[in-house]
Amino acid sequence: MLPKPLFPQTNYSTDFYKIEIDPATGLLLTEWQRPVNKEELIAGGTNLYEALRETGITRVVANAERMSILDASAKEWLSTTFYELLSQTSLQKLARVLPSSLFAKLALEAVATRAEAQSINKFQFKNFSSQREALLWVQE
Repeated sequence: MLPKPLFPQTNYSTDFYKIEIDPATGLLLTEWQRPVNKEELIAGGTNLYEALRETGITRVVANAERMSILDASAKEWLSTTFYELLSQTSLQKLARVLPSSLFAKLALEAVATRAEAQSINKFQFKNFSSQREALLWVQE
């Protein structure tokens, strides 16, 4: 039976992004609260990097179900700077919960594929359609 993460400690929270840490399981959970613009995307991503750097957490579930299609410059930042920042932390596994919208899902998949092709990321990542599946994989 999978232990149910409680995520009792909110590390960062705005109207568009939330970072929670469950010290009992050593997991970090992020969730986009709504569609965002590039500035909000950078703010959220930078805060994730800082949380990982400060805590040394190695496993993350990133829920982007509420994400919408991003513009080209936002995707560029994600596929280069963001994945490079994450690779400077102790991160080992990143489970991404993607939006149900086909276009938003394809855009986020392309970002990760591009980062992987550039050999930027130094961690495993996998895409999921549900939070539960993501939690199961990241805790393996």
